[in-house]
Amino acid sequence: MDKILSFYLLIALTAIMVITSHSSVIFRRKINDNALDFLTPERIKETSIFKNKLKGNNENEKRNVNSRSIVVPPVFSQTSPEYNYPIGRFSIRLPDGNDRICTASVINTANGNIGITAAHCLIDNNGETIDTNSMWFSPGYDNGTDGPLEIIEVETVAIPLTFLATDAWNDYALIKFAFNDPAEENETLQHYTGGLGWRFDVGNNTLTNLFGYPGSGNLENCTKDFEHICEWQGYTQLEQEVHPFNYIISGLRLGEGASGGPLIFQYDRPINLGYIYSVHRAWRNDTNESVASIFDVFVFTGLLLNLS
Repeated sequence: MDKILSFYLLIALTAIMVITSHSSVIFRRKINDNALDFLTPERIKETSIFKNKLKGNNENEKRNVNSRSIVVPPVFSQTSPEYNYPIGRFSIRLPDGNDRICTASVINTANGNIGITAAHCLIDNNGETIDTNSMWFSPGYDNGTDGPLEIIEVETVAIPLTFLATDAWNDYALIKFAFNDPAEENETLQHYTGGLGWRFDVGNNTLTNLFGYPGSGNLENCTKDFEHICEWQGYTQLEQEVHPFNYIISGLRLGEGASGGPLIFQYDRPINLGYIYSVHRAWRNDTNESVASIFDVFVFTGLLLNLS
C-alpha cells in the first residue's frame, strides 16, 4: 500500500522537464489541485468516507470543471490568412544516426513560437531526452518538399514528468521553436503559419480530423512514405474507464510518422484551422486501436508557462 500511495503522490505532482539547446536541465514542480484524476476507483471509495473533506473535494471538482472550460481560439496567418499551415513534419536525428519522423503543430500562444508533438518523439531508445540541436520542423511540409519557411530549429522542449516516469501518461510535449523572421521584422512563427486553437473539454464520440506523415499503417488514401501529409476523419471515443486517460480510434493503425499528429475538433478545411485537443500517441496491437492522451489542463498549462 505504501508503494501505491507513493506512486500516486508522484503522479499527482505536475512537474516539467525543460531541456535547452545547451543541454541544461531544470526541474519545476506544481501541485495538481485535482488529485482525484490519478486515483483508482478503490482509492476514490476510501477517500469518500472522510465526510469532513467532501466540501473541499467538491470545490476541487468545480475548479477542475472551470479549468476544462478554457478555450483558446485558432489564429490566422497574418501574411497569408487564406493559407494557414500550422501542421508540419518534425524530424529528429537519433544518437545512432538514424532519423525519426513525427508530426508537430504550431498552437496559438502569446509567445507565438510554441508547438506541440508527442512526448515519446523526444526520447531516444535509452530513455534519454534527445538534444534539441538534433530536431527540425518544417510547417506545411508535403510531397517531399519543405514548407514555405523551410526548416526551423528547436530552442527548448517541455516534457511532463508523468510521461518520463510512466512512459505512457501525458504523452505530449510542447516545443519552443528558434524562429528567425525571414523579413527581419521580429515576427513570430504563428504570424506566418497561423496557429491551432486548443481546449480541454472534448468528450466522447467526437468528430475529429487527424493529420500526420505516416510511413506505415492502414490509413486509406494515404501515401505512406513519411513524405506526404495524410488525413483521417472520424469519431474518437473515450476509454471505458472510471477516469480515462486516452481517446480511442478503433481499427485504425496510423503507423510511424503520425506520432504527434493533431486531433482537431471543429476543423475548418478552407482555412486549415481548428482546435487541437490531443495528439496521436500509439497503436495498441492487442485491441487494434490507436490511442491519444487526454490533455491534463494543469500539466499542459504548466508546460506552456515554462516555455513562455
